[in-house]
Amino acid sequence: MVDMRRDKIRRCFQLILEKKYSDARNLLKPMDNHPGLDINPGIKFAIEGIIDFLTNESKEKQLRDIDRLKKLRQFFKRKSSSSWSDDFDREYFEVWIGFLNFLQRQLKSRRETDSIVDNPSKEPESYEAA
Repeated sequence: MVDMRRDKIRRCFQLILEKKYSDARNLLKPMDNHPGLDINPGIKFAIEGIIDFLTNESKEKQLRDIDRLKKLRQFFKRKSSSSWSDDFDREYFEVWIGFLNFLQRQLKSRRETDSIVDNPSKEPESYEAA
């Protein structure tokens, strides 16, 4: 069975990166026809925190640095695995970790695409007759 919550969260990440914040928030609203799929408070607060973070331009620039992403992810991992963390905290930090992983994959794929275009030696060969 597909984990609908995980798919919803992943879709929220996509919407957030597309700067469709209201769509991401709407995705978190309770569903009348599927009450068992409601999103937990820790997850909701994390998504709201991510949106708030990204609407601040100076903070958003910080998330373009892969080294900074790695450090931030390690920080959240430590917090998540702390014996002082309750379910709310773990859900909150795990969503942030998931978002940072998602963002890092997006940045890597963009860089690979950009480097292929920027480097003429990696451009596809033409099929022109010599």
